[in-house]
Amino acid sequence: MFDVNTAIGHWPFRRVPNQTPGELRRVLEAHGISGAAVAHTHGLFYKNCHDANLELAEAIAPHAGFFTGVATLNPTYAAWERDLVTCVRQLGFRALRLVPPYHGYALNDAAALALARAAAEMNVPIFIPHRIVDVRQRHWLDTEQTTGLAEVMALCRAVPAARVVVTELAVSPGAVTTADGAPLCDNLYIETSRLTSCYGQTLSRLATLLGPSHVLFGSGAPFKEVLPALLKVQHADLEPHARAAVCVESARTLLRLAGG
Repeated sequence: MFDVNTAIGHWPFRRVPNQTPGELRRVLEAHGISGAAVAHTHGLFYKNCHDANLELAEAIAPHAGFFTGVATLNPTYAAWERDLVTCVRQLGFRALRLVPPYHGYALNDAAALALARAAAEMNVPIFIPHRIVDVRQRHWLDTEQTTGLAEVMALCRAVPAARVVVTELAVSPGAVTTADGAPLCDNLYIETSRLTSCYGQTLSRLATLLGPSHVLFGSGAPFKEVLPALLKVQHADLEPHARAAVCVESARTLLRLAGG
């Protein structure tokens, strides 16, 4: 199992357990997960979010081979070009996270498109959370904005070379495919933690229509419990090769990790 949706770091609005790399790794391994892509929560709130990338690199260094770093960058902040190169070539991060609601821009802004194109040129997939936590129960200082599927798909069309992973989104198969069942965006990937319906039917349908390489297992830990995300995959009606793709192979290929 490889988890594409995890984070470390302090959340300012409530206590979140297992927020250190060691604690998070123990929880994931206890559920049979042998690797994870991880971002740093501090990157949502720092004025210069690249400081959180430096913290992330230091924090996960003792866990090389388990955690894969996901950079958090703000395209409206100065020197993002330099910071992207640093994250990829010096820190060894394999993905980029964009969080417009926390950094105050839109995905169709010129700066965001420029960052997406730069990431695509460096062969770095882009993770875009629909939300970090449930905004209906938010602290009054936290954002009430979310990033919608339409915005993500518009980015996919504007930068077709980019590989875009939307996380924390409850999406139906019909929202991402044509009436004939063809993918609306060939460069869109779906993370599984908020997919709904009984016995993993949405998950298995998405894997059939988009291809299992475009559906990636994620838990949302430590903000959410790991077991519900695992049960969705376990109960989904997937052929063995598709289950292997969703659970580990597709993520490792996307992130250019050994074994992908």
